[in-house]
Amino acid sequence: MGIALRSSDKIFFIRSIIAFSIAMCLLAAFGILLWEYSGESKIWVIVSIVLASFIGGYLSVSYTLSSLFKTNRFLDILLKDTLHELNIPLSVINANLQMLQAEEEDEKKIKRLGRIDLASKDLYTLYKEVDYYIKKEIQEDVREKFYLDELICGVVEKQKEMADGVEINYDVYHIEIFADKHGLAKVISNLVHNALKYNKDHQAIRIFQEEENLVIQDHGVGMSEAELFLAFDRYYQVDTTKEGYGIGLSLVKAYCDEFKIPLRINSQKNVGTDVILDISHLLNKK
Repeated sequence: MGIALRSSDKIFFIRSIIAFSIAMCLLAAFGILLWEYSGESKIWVIVSIVLASFIGGYLSVSYTLSSLFKTNRFLDILLKDTLHELNIPLSVINANLQMLQAEEEDEKKIKRLGRIDLASKDLYTLYKEVDYYIKKEIQEDVREKFYLDELICGVVEKQKEMADGVEINYDVYHIEIFADKHGLAKVISNLVHNALKYNKDHQAIRIFQEEENLVIQDHGVGMSEAELFLAFDRYYQVDTTKEGYGIGLSLVKAYCDEFKIPLRINSQKNVGTDVILDISHLLNKK
């Protein structure tokens, strides 16, 4: 089955073919003329043709890609503007929803408002996700100050919905961190999700501090040395019968590499796993 092209795409490709064809024809004609009149200086003809090829290629590529760059710039601006404007109706929905929840007494209507509230929060999460990736794409500094225990609390509350009766206990200090908050939350969320996914006998998961290390500990299926070696490979899964695509730990590793957070895993088959993050340089020491 073929791919349907928009009229603008067709015009772009036709322009590209025409531009490249003209450039090659001109280059060939230039080479023939030089060769005819060069006499003994054939080497200069070859040098000239090579040089002209580079120039012609550069001009041809610049011409054919100019439309694509313009389109990308337009889409980039449109996305940023749309995202900015989206924040306003989200704030209005949230403010009015809180007022309705405070005034409503009917039990059925309260439940409906609760569902709307959850949908609104999901939409806001998506908004923050897109905003985060746009800032990263344009290499804006996404680091900020926040408290570690508050971040962990937020992650645990979200993961409890999928815990299926497994306790998630945390004991971390109320210390200020300077880091990519959204990214660190995703890292911890992925690690807790993995601990839940490979949990055994509904044993509790612990998140705690050891000096300047953050530890996520489970007593699940664990990993052998061979499995540990492959743990950070994208799409690798210890148990392929589990749902998911096996990209969680690769994302964790990518984040830790980007922000220079030393990461190590201690694991034993059928005993459990400790994932240890050295957060020493993230601490906002005064």
